[in-house]
Amino acid sequence: MRHTTHATKPSPMPSMHRHRSGSAASRATRALVAALLVSLPLSGCGSSAPKTAATTPLAGVSVTPLSAHQVESERKHFDVIDIGDLPTRYGTVRVDNSQVSSGAKLERAAVVTSYKPGSTGHKPDVKGMQWASRIEPAVFDHEYEYSSDDWSTTQKNTFHLLEQESSGVGVVSPDGQHISLILQPHRTAQDDDFSAQRTYVVVLSAETGKLEGSVEVSGLILGRVLTNDSLAIQTARNYYPGAEGRGVISVYPLSNLGGKPSTISSDHWLIGASRDSLLLSPYSPTASNDGRTRVRPFTVTQMGTDGTVRRTITGVNRVYPGGWLERFSDPAAAATFAASTAGKDDDQTRAAWDALPTQIVDLNSGSTYDLTGGKAESVGAPTGPGLLISHEAADGDGSPQQFWLSADNDGHPHTENLEQFTDD
Repeated sequence: MRHTTHATKPSPMPSMHRHRSGSAASRATRALVAALLVSLPLSGCGSSAPKTAATTPLAGVSVTPLSAHQVESERKHFDVIDIGDLPTRYGTVRVDNSQVSSGAKLERAAVVTSYKPGSTGHKPDVKGMQWASRIEPAVFDHEYEYSSDDWSTTQKNTFHLLEQESSGVGVVSPDGQHISLILQPHRTAQDDDFSAQRTYVVVLSAETGKLEGSVEVSGLILGRVLTNDSLAIQTARNYYPGAEGRGVISVYPLSNLGGKPSTISSDHWLIGASRDSLLLSPYSPTASNDGRTRVRPFTVTQMGTDGTVRRTITGVNRVYPGGWLERFSDPAAAATFAASTAGKDDDQTRAAWDALPTQIVDLNSGSTYDLTGGKAESVGAPTGPGLLISHEAADGDGSPQQFWLSADNDGHPHTENLEQFTDD
């Protein structure tokens, strides 16, 4: 896929709230900004290692293969990291940061490990390991405050924004072939100079762990997604893409990550992707996708990687990795109810929200599935990202009626091998 540089603003899109940021914000101000990001809507088996090791000294990223024995040794130094298991076509990929004391300094690097399906858990058995790689710099997480004095940097204040499954620190392409990780900033910035920050975003082969490419990003990262053939990164000059944030989405073809990206100017948030499109919203992912707060219905714009708006979907309630949306079946009724219950979060209001009919929209196949009275859960399908849909049985015996969807096929429901989604 070839791209040319352009500046296309999605249209039509509603205006977004404007915010002011001081040029020399205090630590207290930064903490407040971080809080606002959460709540405020804005415009093979064994110990063999891979044959090839990818090292790109000029790009500042090093990827080195690890044996099973080396992974076991690294485990003694693992931090707590907020990237869950990533489902790929070849198994489950885990991401940990290893923190080793070296005198008064803490050396940190990422350990990325692929395991056969079914062999992961709190402490996966290395017999199921397929490949492992050590990546430097480490993957972005909230623990690197202990290894430097940059806790108050701009990117640190967006940590909860980058926790999101669909657009955060670690994502998988819908076909399960590629993994992308945001690394720890290697040049930091304060609030008076957002553009000074430099961060690497890497793409790895899910099959081998080999580095497919890296991109050095200038400025504050608000989100990053993978389609099947493109990497898209949203940056801004403030903590939001609208107004003086001047949000820009840079799109890199996976076949040429070292080339010049195409650019899309947008005041909306990049919150997810399908196989060949980007998903944008006037609400930040922390306001619309954390699953912990009752959110208002919002609109999602589906856009091609060339900046062309394909469609808008109203009444959306949640975004899932791989290209699925949960929405209210009657968006207008949901919007009316949201207005009438603004500020309420009591048991009666929550029950009324839960009673509203909902559906799953599959942006890859165009199919929709009734979700009323049921639930949807992101899972790892045999081909990568998947979605498990469960309904209570009609006979009332409490056993669920289930089927699963794959982001990499025609969208038809699967009922085979449901046991793969059962927790041991």
